[in-house]
Amino acid sequence: MVMAAMNALRIEANGEQYQVARGVQPITYRFGPFLLDSGRRMLFSALGTRALPEKVYQVLALLVQANGEMVSKQMFMERVWPEGYTSDANLTQHIFVLRHLLGESAGQNEYIVTVAGKGYRFAKPIESKLGLAMKGACEHCLMSLGVGSVAMICSYECTFCEICARRVELRCPNCGGELVQRPRRKS
Repeated sequence: MVMAAMNALRIEANGEQYQVARGVQPITYRFGPFLLDSGRRMLFSALGTRALPEKVYQVLALLVQANGEMVSKQMFMERVWPEGYTSDANLTQHIFVLRHLLGESAGQNEYIVTVAGKGYRFAKPIESKLGLAMKGACEHCLMSLGVGSVAMICSYECTFCEICARRVELRCPNCGGELVQRPRRKS
């Protein structure tokens, strides 16, 4: 259910309510086996779906939006804690929580890299998406998928050829969603 408000759209899904600024489409970010849905503040993977607490989401969003560039501690403080009532220890704790959510163990820097004394950066390649875009290749075997080709997609448009989709029993290995046939477009 979608209801228009003065400056935002109120979206209700699965009994939860979310607000999205009018004229702004939610962005998704894909990295490794994860998909971050900004509109719903949710992190998806084949292991499950997690609703992210607001501050944890804001820290992760800053990191992925920086696309591999360092985010300074000062930038985190200004954007995530603009009220000014926080410390480096609070940021460190939120980074610890994110590392745990992303499956990192102590000493690993697979996703989040500490830039000593300065800040943090995101280490994985990130695919960001605003709106709809038809992908031209299977995400698993890289087979070319033209506009007239049969392709299987999930609700986040993870795209697979029919053979790879059947190998994973029509279940998206990225977000766990159902894979269905992608509508065909006219050439």
